[in-house]
Amino acid sequence: MSDLGKESNHRDLSLKRIQLIAENLNPVLAQVFGYNALLYSDLAYQLSGDALRIKQQLVIGPQGNQLTVKCRFEELPVAADCIDLALLPAILQQSNNPHQILREVERVLIPEGVLVVIGRNPLSWYGIKHWFGQRRIDKLKKHKDISRTRLADWFRLLGLETESTINISMTNEKLQKSNAYPWVRRVVQLFCDYFCSYYIIVARKKVSTLTPIRPSWRRNKQLVPPRLAEPSVTSQVENWFKQLYKALK
Repeated sequence: MSDLGKESNHRDLSLKRIQLIAENLNPVLAQVFGYNALLYSDLAYQLSGDALRIKQQLVIGPQGNQLTVKCRFEELPVAADCIDLALLPAILQQSNNPHQILREVERVLIPEGVLVVIGRNPLSWYGIKHWFGQRRIDKLKKHKDISRTRLADWFRLLGLETESTINISMTNEKLQKSNAYPWVRRVVQLFCDYFCSYYIIVARKKVSTLTPIRPSWRRNKQLVPPRLAEPSVTSQVENWFKQLYKALK
């Protein structure tokens, strides 16, 4: 598995954190079925591993040795409504235009298609450290971590519905496996959920169709009670029969 601590687009991650993310990601991918999967960068391909049951996998990215297609994330050479799964590990935080990336993802996903976003929590120690380090190295870069609440807002605007969020913290993982008191583990769990190092957000594309509004006949009957209309109709029918009877005579 590629170590993102090396000279790469994901040098902010380490091998242990990648393995922890893969352990939490595999159960999610195992529940996704379909025909086509869109994997952003060779890291997504390595994270999915054997857990992804979709056989037709398209790996894209601007560079890399294991990439199948080289393209811009903002302009995908993929037809609309043909992708069942899109996996974006640490992609949005490195882009100057993450909104356009999500627009392209929404375009290529089929209705009920699944989007999985992996990102770094800006409120974590790693997020704060990266923020200060980036400002010190290059103040012109616009790359910044994206919070979970902001992603949820973007999803709603694009018609994507968040299904689940997995918070990843190495400290929490170690403590939950220790012999600490249950109340200590619960407190640490709440703390680490908010200040987790990384998160995995699973969203689904929802499509609403325009259906005509059908008339509610029951409601009309309530507004106009039948007993008010029946006498007039009955009298008209009786008068018609009387006239017909006279004409026959």
